[in-house]
Amino acid sequence: MHQLGDESVELVVTSPPYPMIEMWDGMFIEQDSEVGELLEAAGKAAEPAAGEDGSTGTDKAAVCYRRMHEILDRVWTECARVLVPGGFACINIGDATRKLGSDFRLFTNHSRVTAAMEHLGFQSLPPLLWRKPTNAPNKFMGSGMLPAGAYVTLEHEYVLIFRKGGRRRFSASDAARRRRSAFFWEERNSWFSDIWDFRGIRQAVPGSAAPVPQANGELWSGGVTGAAGTAPSGPE
Repeated sequence: MHQLGDESVELVVTSPPYPMIEMWDGMFIEQDSEVGELLEAAGKAAEPAAGEDGSTGTDKAAVCYRRMHEILDRVWTECARVLVPGGFACINIGDATRKLGSDFRLFTNHSRVTAAMEHLGFQSLPPLLWRKPTNAPNKFMGSGMLPAGAYVTLEHEYVLIFRKGGRRRFSASDAARRRRSAFFWEERNSWFSDIWDFRGIRQAVPGSAAPVPQANGELWSGGVTGAAGTAPSGPE
């Protein structure tokens, strides 16, 4: 986003590559070659035995997770630079489940992104929980029907909503724009529910972006920001 000026954007909507989701490994490795080495080492490690350097597969996976998020941190820093005071960032992110070596675990991407944004001075606002159910025959994780290795099926993502700084102040000249952005009652009830329940669209890698339905775009540009004619940006 280097081509954008400081405090020149009112809204950012983005869905970055999800750390520790295998389909996005290549993008992170392009940015940091050590990510690939860490993934390979973690995949070969057998818990609980440690490697020659004293680290386990779990340790290496944790380092890999951290380095992937450090790549995303650079994007969040740019978002903080280009957003106007009171501007919004809406980030669609999913957590990841992955088995590396003999170790299976959840990587809580949404909490790591939230921590990074709050560190930059953003204020967290109520998020959206986007349910993306799947009918795949292998949807059950772990041991399937057998306890105690049967894991909860992960079928949701987050749309995290952040505001740069405090509550936005509107001038008298903004009144007309705000009226043009007003919702119908049915739209308000539907779009501002904290749970979205519709299917996503399968993505092809590389070069594809996460789907953002038309109604959601209107929610961002008018509802979240509070005014029609908002200048949005989506970092790639």
